[in-house]
Amino acid sequence: MQNKKRILTGDRPTGQLHLGHYVGTLKNRVRLQDEYDCFFIIADLQVFTDHLKNYDSIESNVFEVMCDYLGVGLKPENTFFVQSQVPELAELAMYFSFLVTLARLQRNPTVKDEAKTYGATSIIYGFLGYPISQAADILAFKADLIPVGQDQLPHIEQTREIVRSFNQVFGKEIFVLPEPLVGEVPILVGTDGTNKMSKSLDNYVAFAHSSEKTERRILNMVTDCKRAYRKDPGHPNECFVFKYWSIFAPTDTPIVRQECETAVRGCKECKAQLARKLNEHLAEIRERRRHYVSQPDLVWDILSTGTKQARMVAGETLTEVREAMKISFPKLGASKGGR
Repeated sequence: MQNKKRILTGDRPTGQLHLGHYVGTLKNRVRLQDEYDCFFIIADLQVFTDHLKNYDSIESNVFEVMCDYLGVGLKPENTFFVQSQVPELAELAMYFSFLVTLARLQRNPTVKDEAKTYGATSIIYGFLGYPISQAADILAFKADLIPVGQDQLPHIEQTREIVRSFNQVFGKEIFVLPEPLVGEVPILVGTDGTNKMSKSLDNYVAFAHSSEKTERRILNMVTDCKRAYRKDPGHPNECFVFKYWSIFAPTDTPIVRQECETAVRGCKECKAQLARKLNEHLAEIRERRRHYVSQPDLVWDILSTGTKQARMVAGETLTEVREAMKISFPKLGASKGGR
């Protein structure tokens, strides 16, 4: 019997995690981990939806993401698992695909944006079905709460629609309606001052970055475009550097604002101070991360234990699903969990 409500959330292993992940979802995960039964998925199969040629780095990236998770303060006793090693998820995604029309998937804002970027004829089936796969990841574990970024909200709504459809078609309320939890900063703009912080755009600050690399990236950030000279008053509300101050050092923002607006503080000086603040903020995370990086066997053991636990829970859900769909076939001996 599940005593605590459950969280399911995770990331694709496309590289090291960064500050955008932290303010978007990781901070909430750390805060809630003692209150909820937490399942954290490293969604390696979803890498193939738009990084098909980068499969060689998946295993090393899984390790990097796990070290980031443990570095930010997620506890080893949580359930961490690799998506591809829980085949029940792929099976459940197939069943859910029978409940969703092609037109509904094409209306998904994420899919529509991707179609504009790459052209409709270049969208692969796996990418189009990404929301169905994500629904299977969530519902296999009957998660109650999903910490996500703002851009993932359409996928959560798709998951809720699948719950309603399944319960209605098969007459069994196996699944509950999951609720999204968006981070306090839905989207963190990257160091280029234009786009969402992203590894692919190289406008990010990773937990794994050194203090020196972090400082260089912050010193190169775009600041107040309206402030032509050091003696000119600044416009903190229009400055991306000030937004970082408000997120990572909110108690300092009144004096930063005052000194900026009165030209006491220059942009270069402001960025240098911000870099020091960020490095102070990241020091403990980096220390923990280095501890786990130096013990790869421990990291893989944590992930192995969690993956076995995830298979067991997902298998129990699949048993209920097959029975509801009348495809359990007990006489064939195929109704107990996995194949």
